[in-house]
Amino acid sequence: MKKFLWCFVLLCFGTGLFFCQENLQSSEVTEDTKEKDKETILYGLDDDIIALLDEFTQNQTYFYLDEIFATFERTRSVALRDKIISYFTAAEDNRLKDYALEVLEDPFDTSDSTVSLLFKYVSQLKIEEAAPLARALLENEYMEYFDAALTALSELGTGDDALFLAEYIDREDLTLVQRQSVMKALGRLKAVETWDALVSIVQDEEENSFIRMYAAEAIGAMEKEETVDVLAPIFETKDSLLRASVVKAMGYYPQNETAKAIIIEGIRDSHYKVRLEGIAAAKEHSMTDAAPYIFYRAKNDPETSVKYAAYDALVALNYEEGVEYLQTQLKNTNFSDAAKVEIAKAFIKYNNGSGINVVIEVARETLKDDKKKNLRYALGKLFASYENASFADICKEYLASADVATVGTGLDMYAKNKFPSVTAEVEKIAADEKSGVNKNKAQKILDRE
Repeated sequence: MKKFLWCFVLLCFGTGLFFCQENLQSSEVTEDTKEKDKETILYGLDDDIIALLDEFTQNQTYFYLDEIFATFERTRSVALRDKIISYFTAAEDNRLKDYALEVLEDPFDTSDSTVSLLFKYVSQLKIEEAAPLARALLENEYMEYFDAALTALSELGTGDDALFLAEYIDREDLTLVQRQSVMKALGRLKAVETWDALVSIVQDEEENSFIRMYAAEAIGAMEKEETVDVLAPIFETKDSLLRASVVKAMGYYPQNETAKAIIIEGIRDSHYKVRLEGIAAAKEHSMTDAAPYIFYRAKNDPETSVKYAAYDALVALNYEEGVEYLQTQLKNTNFSDAAKVEIAKAFIKYNNGSGINVVIEVARETLKDDKKKNLRYALGKLFASYENASFADICKEYLASADVATVGTGLDMYAKNKFPSVTAEVEKIAADEKSGVNKNKAQKILDRE
């Protein structure tokens, strides 16, 4: 109870929830479970350790880092080493920093998979000392490391690195894919020093369409106001992918009236990829003027992917008429279950209270009808993916089901939220020999409390 109150106090200060969760995850694991996990990490088979790390990663919990690091130092298994690198990347833990820098300085005796993961590691942890190492590999034309080194340099590099990368633009020995990667890297670096060169590429109608497309996105990311005037005429091109890139680039200028007009026009474009970019840009920048156009797409677009993107955007923008429409469709027996799941996902993702109430109402109806099991499972999976106190009652109802899979889904909800009002039901399942696989699952969840 004290821990619960302490978590609540921290929550009130905004950042405390994360701290509370981490402490609950690390301090409330039973001693038996701790010892078993540590023994697995230190002495277990590689496959067992990998499975345990997969479990931790899935739950976003980062236990026993010292023991895992000790295992990393002794293992000769590439698969296990790579798994540990991925785990420390997700944990954003710097224990592998020295190893990463050592390998990236001389990667030739290390597996390509490990080198690639180490580049992701230094990028995620923003280890700036890795930037010159990535550049050195590019300068010495070790092309087997081109993509990984280029991506890392784009995340960690400086203006000088941008100018260095700009020299690759006209190289004839690069593949089309590599040239595209260079364009993306310059965009991530927001290398304004290369703006003029990229504008020339965007305006060159003889240039490869994909190169022009990524160049357009790159100059957009540089956030130079002149970019709008450069790209506006190009939106009239017949090349739908280039139009999509122009719309995406316009998203960097949400206060510019020309950019806003092109984004809205993109939502009405004949090609679905352009419409997707228009909806994404409008959502990201809270363009309420675009909401009616998105609402129309939600109701009438011939492409399912565009409809689903429109559902998400309507909830994100909190467009009242659109939200009411989506709530109605959730309860519409003639509406597809797949579409209902997408609507539910949006309501839960953006914590839309009235929408969540309808999602719970629909889930409750599925518990009464085994013909709706698939929808029941899908909604339960959504509930289990988010922390929300309002899911406590529906969790309890899932646990009360006679269907084994439904109960398992209810346990997933509980594992994510640890509802105090539901603990007794989980304890009953853990103690019931007739609960089968759910008995062990429930006990494991309780062991980690």
